[in-house]
Amino acid sequence: MTNPETFRILIIAVTAATLSGCTVSDDSAARFLVAPDHFVLYSCPQLAQAAQANAKRQRELEVLMAKASTDSAGRFVGGMAYQPEYAQLRGEMTELRKEAVGKQCRFTPGTDIPEERASDGVVR
Repeated sequence: MTNPETFRILIIAVTAATLSGCTVSDDSAARFLVAPDHFVLYSCPQLAQAAQANAKRQRELEVLMAKASTDSAGRFVGGMAYQPEYAQLRGEMTELRKEAVGKQCRFTPGTDIPEERASDGVVR
């Protein structure tokens, strides 16, 4: 007969293994990890800079997850270590895109830096 502590650890491990196999393929799930209107005070150049940093970190995490997925243990560890941050970054990128569209910024978030618009300056 197993003791209750071992059984509890086994249940937690099985649950974690099951959940780690889930990927965040839906942006709506990733958006729950980011506060709405988080980037509302950003100017177009600031949005572009944040989007570039976000895209760079997403690529780094994708490489790390690919390296970790060579076996089932690595897939589990990679999912536990990198997936939460990756999901948060995807949610942030969605919010960056929405804010860029709302401000009519002339760039694709994560790809290039726009020219600064006159409206981005301080109004005196």
